[in-house]
Amino acid sequence: MARKTNTVSEDIANIEKEIGQLMADIETRVGRLNTLARQSATDAANGAGELVSDAVNGAAERMSNAAERVRHGAQAVGDDAARIGSDTLKRIEDEVGQRPLLTLAIAAGIGFLAGMAQRRH
Repeated sequence: MARKTNTVSEDIANIEKEIGQLMADIETRVGRLNTLARQSATDAANGAGELVSDAVNGAAERMSNAAERVRHGAQAVGDDAARIGSDTLKRIEDEVGQRPLLTLAIAAGIGFLAGMAQRRH
Protein backbone atom coordinates (compact mmCIF):
# COMPACT_ATOMS: atom_id res chain seq x y z
CA MET A 1 0.00 0.00 0.00
CA ALA A 2 2.94 2.27 0.51
CA ARG A 3 3.63 1.90 -3.15
CA LYS A 4 0.22 3.30 -4.07
CA THR A 5 0.61 6.17 -1.59
CA ASN A 6 3.97 7.01 -3.05
CA THR A 7 2.53 6.83 -6.55
CA VAL A 8 -0.38 9.09 -5.58
CA SER A 9 2.10 11.56 -4.04
CA GLU A 10 4.15 11.47 -7.22
CA ASP A 11 1.01 11.96 -9.31
CA ILE A 12 -0.01 14.94 -7.17
CA ALA A 13 3.48 16.39 -7.48
CA ASN A 14 3.41 15.89 -11.25
CA ILE A 15 -0.03 17.52 -11.50
CA GLU A 16 1.16 20.46 -9.38
CA LYS A 17 4.23 20.78 -11.61
CA GLU A 18 2.05 20.74 -14.77
CA ILE A 19 -0.31 23.30 -13.25
CA GLY A 20 2.68 25.52 -12.46
CA GLN A 21 3.94 25.17 -16.03
CA LEU A 22 0.44 25.94 -17.38
CA MET A 23 0.21 29.01 -15.13
CA ALA A 24 3.61 30.22 -16.34
CA ASP A 25 2.55 29.61 -19.94
CA ILE A 26 -0.73 31.50 -19.36
CA GLU A 27 1.15 34.41 -17.75
CA THR A 28 3.54 34.54 -20.72
CA ARG A 29 0.67 34.51 -23.19
CA VAL A 30 -1.28 37.17 -21.27
CA GLY A 31 1.87 39.29 -21.25
CA ARG A 32 2.20 38.94 -25.01
CA LEU A 33 -1.50 39.79 -25.42
CA ASN A 34 -1.01 42.93 -23.32
CA THR A 35 1.98 43.91 -25.42
CA LEU A 36 0.02 43.34 -28.63
CA ALA A 37 -2.95 45.28 -27.24
CA ARG A 38 -0.70 48.23 -26.32
CA GLN A 39 0.90 48.15 -29.77
CA SER A 40 -2.52 47.96 -31.40
CA ALA A 41 -3.75 50.88 -29.29
CA THR A 42 -0.65 52.89 -30.21
CA ASP A 43 -1.05 51.99 -33.87
CA ALA A 44 -4.74 52.87 -33.70
CA ALA A 45 -3.95 56.21 -32.07
CA ASN A 46 -1.30 56.94 -34.68
CA GLY A 47 -3.70 55.90 -37.42
CA ALA A 48 -6.42 58.10 -35.97
CA GLY A 49 -3.99 61.01 -35.78
CA GLU A 50 -3.01 60.49 -39.40
CA LEU A 51 -6.66 60.19 -40.40
CA VAL A 52 -7.54 63.45 -38.65
CA SER A 53 -4.45 65.15 -40.10
CA ASP A 54 -5.34 63.98 -43.61
CA ALA A 55 -8.93 65.16 -43.18
CA VAL A 56 -7.83 68.59 -41.92
CA ASN A 57 -5.25 68.94 -44.69
CA GLY A 58 -7.83 67.94 -47.30
CA ALA A 59 -10.36 70.45 -45.95
CA ALA A 60 -7.72 73.19 -45.87
CA GLU A 61 -6.74 72.42 -49.45
CA ARG A 62 -10.39 72.51 -50.59
CA MET A 63 -10.91 75.83 -48.79
CA SER A 64 -7.75 77.23 -50.38
CA ASN A 65 -8.97 76.15 -53.82
CA ALA A 66 -12.38 77.69 -53.14
CA ALA A 67 -10.75 80.95 -52.00
CA GLU A 68 -8.66 80.98 -55.16
CA ARG A 69 -11.78 80.50 -57.30
CA VAL A 70 -13.53 83.32 -55.41
CA ARG A 71 -10.49 85.55 -55.92
CA HIS A 72 -10.49 84.82 -59.66
CA GLY A 73 -14.25 85.41 -59.81
CA ALA A 74 -13.93 88.72 -57.97
CA GLN A 75 -11.13 89.77 -60.29
CA ALA A 76 -13.26 88.87 -63.32
CA VAL A 77 -16.20 90.87 -61.92
CA GLY A 78 -13.89 93.82 -61.26
CA ASP A 79 -12.49 93.59 -64.78
CA ASP A 80 -16.00 93.48 -66.23
CA ALA A 81 -17.09 96.47 -64.12
CA ALA A 82 -14.04 98.46 -65.23
CA ARG A 83 -14.70 97.57 -68.87
CA ILE A 84 -18.38 98.53 -68.58
CA GLY A 85 -17.49 101.80 -66.85
CA SER A 86 -14.91 102.59 -69.51
CA ASP A 87 -17.38 101.79 -72.29
CA THR A 88 -20.01 103.99 -70.63
CA LEU A 89 -17.59 106.90 -70.33
CA LYS A 90 -16.64 106.53 -74.00
CA ARG A 91 -20.30 106.56 -75.01
CA ILE A 92 -20.94 109.69 -72.91
CA GLU A 93 -17.89 111.36 -74.48
CA ASP A 94 -19.15 110.45 -77.94
CA GLU A 95 -22.62 111.86 -77.19
CA VAL A 96 -21.17 115.04 -75.68
CA GLY A 97 -18.88 115.43 -78.73
CA GLN A 98 -21.76 114.92 -81.18
CA ARG A 99 -24.34 117.09 -79.35
CA PRO A 100 -22.54 119.62 -77.16
CA LEU A 101 -25.41 122.11 -76.99
CA LEU A 102 -27.97 119.47 -76.04
CA THR A 103 -25.61 118.21 -73.33
CA LEU A 104 -25.14 121.75 -72.01
CA ALA A 105 -28.92 122.31 -71.99
CA ILE A 106 -29.51 119.05 -70.09
CA ALA A 107 -26.81 119.92 -67.53
CA ALA A 108 -28.30 123.43 -67.07
CA GLY A 109 -31.79 121.94 -66.62
CA ILE A 110 -30.56 119.48 -64.00
CA GLY A 111 -28.72 122.30 -62.18
CA PHE A 112 -31.85 124.47 -62.26
CA LEU A 113 -34.03 121.66 -60.84
CA ALA A 114 -31.48 120.93 -58.10
CA GLY A 115 -31.37 124.62 -57.16
CA MET A 116 -35.16 124.82 -57.00
CA ALA A 117 -35.32 121.72 -54.83
CA GLN A 118 -32.82 123.21 -52.42
CA ARG A 119 -34.68 126.51 -52.17
CA ARG A 120 -37.81 124.75 -50.92
CA HIS A 121 -35.94 123.26 -47.99
